[in-house]
Amino acid sequence: MTNRLRATLLNRKKSVDGEYVFPGRFGGHKTIQNNRALEAAFQRAGLDDVSSHNLRNTFATRLLSRGAGITDVQHLFGHASVKTTEKAYAAFVKNERFKQTIDLLDKPVLPRLNVVR
Repeated sequence: MTNRLRATLLNRKKSVDGEYVFPGRFGGHKTIQNNRALEAAFQRAGLDDVSSHNLRNTFATRLLSRGAGITDVQHLFGHASVKTTEKAYAAFVKNERFKQTIDLLDKPVLPRLNVVR
């Protein structure tokens, strides 16, 4: 969690009763899918091309691009199997791995010198 998000949530906690960011009307929590309030907030902000699903995908890909393990993302998303996570983000993981491999060419190569005595 970023420091900015942590500060935002701590401030929200002062004004909202309960532990959930999106509390349900009758206790518990709202699911992020089909959350009309969240979708309406996107519309008011002029974010026509943003959805809760986009946020979820962005969250996962940013974690993976910073080196998070696929199993950690699996658990954060509540996927029963890592295969579900791999299937959803396989293209990203594969492309990122290729990029990291190609980036190896940017590292300097130090010559190995044999010392003769």
